[in-house]
Amino acid sequence: MQQSPPPAGTLPDLTSDDKTWAALSHATILLGVLSGGPLGPLAAFAIWLIKQDKSPYVRRQAMQSLIYQMVMLVITWSMWLAIGLLSAVLVGLCCIPAGLIISLLAVIYGCYGAYECSQGRDFSYWLIGDLIA
Repeated sequence: MQQSPPPAGTLPDLTSDDKTWAALSHATILLGVLSGGPLGPLAAFAIWLIKQDKSPYVRRQAMQSLIYQMVMLVITWSMWLAIGLLSAVLVGLCCIPAGLIISLLAVIYGCYGAYECSQGRDFSYWLIGDLIA
C-alpha cells in the first residue's frame, strides 16, 4: 500500500512537535494583546531560545514571530500615543476606529501564521520573512 504524498505547500519532514511549537510561537501574539505588548515577544523569544538548536523550522518561525511582534508593538504604541495626543484637539477621536482596525489586523495576521504552521506550511510574514534565514 502506497502512502499518499503530503498536501501541496506542506513540509514533509516536520514532526507534530515542530508544527506545534512553530504555531505557538505565532500564537504568542495573543499574550501580547492580553499584556499590552511585552509578553508576546518575550514568549516568542523564549520559544526561539528553547528550540533554536533542535529545529531549524521552529527557529525561523519563532524569530519571525518575535520580529513581527516587536515591529507591531512599536507601530501600535506609537499610533495609540499619537491618537491620545490628538484627542486633546478632537482629531484623535476620529482616528480611534482606524487604530482599532490596524491593531485587530495585526493580531489576525499573527493568528493566521499560527494556523499555517499548525498545518505544516512554511509561513513568512510580508517584508519580514525574507530577511530571516
